[in-house]
Amino acid sequence: MPRLPSRRRIGPWKPRTALLALVALAVIGGAAAMALPRDEGPRPVTVAEAQRLAMARFNTYDTGTMRVTVTLHDDSGTTTVRGLADYRAHRAVGRFTVDGAGRPDTGLIAWDAAGLAVSSAPARGADEVAGTTKAVARTSPRSWSPRAYTEDPLDNALRLVMALATDRPDNPQLLAQAGPRRLRDETLRGTAYTLFSGPRPRGSARDSESPLTYWVDEEGRLGRLEARIAPLPGPARVDLTAAPDGLRVPDRPWAAQAAAGTGRR
Repeated sequence: MPRLPSRRRIGPWKPRTALLALVALAVIGGAAAMALPRDEGPRPVTVAEAQRLAMARFNTYDTGTMRVTVTLHDDSGTTTVRGLADYRAHRAVGRFTVDGAGRPDTGLIAWDAAGLAVSSAPARGADEVAGTTKAVARTSPRSWSPRAYTEDPLDNALRLVMALATDRPDNPQLLAQAGPRRLRDETLRGTAYTLFSGPRPRGSARDSESPLTYWVDEEGRLGRLEARIAPLPGPARVDLTAAPDGLRVPDRPWAAQAAAGTGRR
């Protein structure tokens, strides 16, 4: 992305707040858990459940382009990012809104594995994801202000969005040993999902809990992820849904960087 001064007024949080634990499907050695009845409360995953959970990130990658909605609440209001993620290119664009105490804010945002950028261009006509991609495609590359990720909760949530896809399935046996648990079944947007706690963060105690909750359907597709991120009072939420046909993530936010052959500062 272009080297421009960063626009910092994205959310109400201070940039050096701590993340409880940002992990994707981290795996360490071991064997799959024994099968247990489905009508119990939280419990270790079965062999079949470990296999389904191990497919979730690969299925996201295989889908390619998805609509994403990121929602964070704190005591002063709500920050929402609605956009489009290309999980093969590892890029995403969206429109952010900040509501609540203080002055509301809205604008265009782009992010990838390395950081994010906000555009100074107006976000008119960007209420839906199709309008957002059109608005991003119309922006000048020089309107984007990039920066590396900080420990801001929004930054950590956007970074987590980029970690939800991988080009191969995770190893279900190793995954099961890392401590994911089946929590319960719920219906979301008319689809039945099983909720799993994520693997324990690397280096944590065996009785520790993951800060992540995955919503995975019967075919191993991820529909939602919730993450406990300090100092937020409740979990940040990432919703994944099918993208409208033909929509693509515009490359405009990254064009100036490519032309100049430079990276973020």
